[in-house]
Amino acid sequence: MKLAIPVKMNKEDSAVAPLFGKAKWFAIVKDGKIDIVPNNQSGGQAVIDWLFEDMKVDALLIQEMGVSPYTKAKELGLMLYHTGFERILLSEVLEKLKNGELEILDDTNIDKIIKHHEKRHPAHEHGNHH
Repeated sequence: MKLAIPVKMNKEDSAVAPLFGKAKWFAIVKDGKIDIVPNNQSGGQAVIDWLFEDMKVDALLIQEMGVSPYTKAKELGLMLYHTGFERILLSEVLEKLKNGELEILDDTNIDKIIKHHEKRHPAHEHGNHH
């Protein structure tokens, strides 16, 4: 499985970035090897396309995301794991994944993620992307 995780800094053990579409960097993890790559896309759906088509990832580990990128990820068949809403380091999140401690996101539980996201970023609801 090849993973993508939004991270705050260009370093191996950065904290996970809360905002998926606005993350400056993504950690691409395959077989324990971590590559930190810059995110040059704008907006969640473009990020999903890039991660799926160019980076060839199978799964995303996220804190929060909006409706559009979630819908896009689902259409493409990407697995989504929730890292929780607390600050967490990349190493901690990968350990939790390995131990089966991360919640898998789907239509039954994505609402709480989207609500959390929209509460913090109300501009999204009016299509006003800054």
